[in-house]
Amino acid sequence: MSIVFPDCKVNGVRGRLKLAQVKQMDLSVRKPLAPVYLLYGTQDYLIRLVKKNIVREALSDEERDFNFSSYDMLEVPIESALEDAETVPFMGEKRVVLIENPFFLTAEKAKTKVDQDLKRFEQYIEQPSPDTVLLIEAHYEKLDKRKKLVKSLEKKAQVYELSKLTDSTVYHLMEKVAAKYGAVYTKDGHEQLISSVGPHLTQLANEVGKCALYCGPDRPIDSRAVLEIGSRSLETNVFLLVNKVMQKKTADALHLLHELVRMKEEPLKLLALLERQFRIVYQVAYYRDAGYTQSSIAGKIGVHPYAVKLAAEQSRLYNADVLKRALEKCAETDYRIKTGREDKLLALEMLIHYISSAVSA
Repeated sequence: MSIVFPDCKVNGVRGRLKLAQVKQMDLSVRKPLAPVYLLYGTQDYLIRLVKKNIVREALSDEERDFNFSSYDMLEVPIESALEDAETVPFMGEKRVVLIENPFFLTAEKAKTKVDQDLKRFEQYIEQPSPDTVLLIEAHYEKLDKRKKLVKSLEKKAQVYELSKLTDSTVYHLMEKVAAKYGAVYTKDGHEQLISSVGPHLTQLANEVGKCALYCGPDRPIDSRAVLEIGSRSLETNVFLLVNKVMQKKTADALHLLHELVRMKEEPLKLLALLERQFRIVYQVAYYRDAGYTQSSIAGKIGVHPYAVKLAAEQSRLYNADVLKRALEKCAETDYRIKTGREDKLLALEMLIHYISSAVSA
């Protein structure tokens, strides 16, 4: 899988790239390579992907044994990496030197006894070896831009800031993951996966791969397929539990409750999540009736827009008064459990029976 940043020039021209600027989803890196790359941000999946593409472009498989090396800044001094970077490549055109955990680019205090000669590093950034690709891998949300070294890197290096992603960007990335397996990734399936595992790219890519193998080329990866094969978070299971309660499928709801308890989920935690889901449904119904859009509701109550969409569907099953009584019953159940008046599991079972039997809208 390759990704191109169309706004990013990798022919020696210095510059900064942010994911918000990405228009196309092809993350390839083309020659001629820059002498220094800085990859930083919270999207570990993309950092690893860009790193992989840079190394692949710089070195053949045979050359990697001789001309690729990595240095952990928590364990070794920067001078070791720079000496390697200034060494002529062996049986090849390029050498790749990877610097990991460059804590000195941040304001963090690292637990290490290694002294780093940052002036030496600054000198190298000013005059990097033309035969080496120095690759700095920084899994940090922010860099300390007050530091001279960071300022030098921003001027001289090719900088990839890989942090914030729009949902559209994540969708297109996962579409390409599915396409590698010959599978079709749908918006419906994407929304269900986001709801199930969250917007974490590595986890999403693993789940998309599993779904793609399961569906093959003939069946699209839709929400039904995701629920059949994909991993489900505790929050997703609680959402399904609420769905069954609101649809008055009491037996199914109790079965799922017991399944979660068998999976060692704490009943009080389940109760808290049930209450949270009912509150989301109540808030979504309130703001929707007040004329707010799905995205503005998501911003107001602090949840993913897809969670708002699902809650809106649930809100049509119960009216506001029933939802309010359900929240009151959750609070009452919490009190009875914590004061020892009722067994945890029995109290949850009684809560499910009570809400399932409530009058629907």
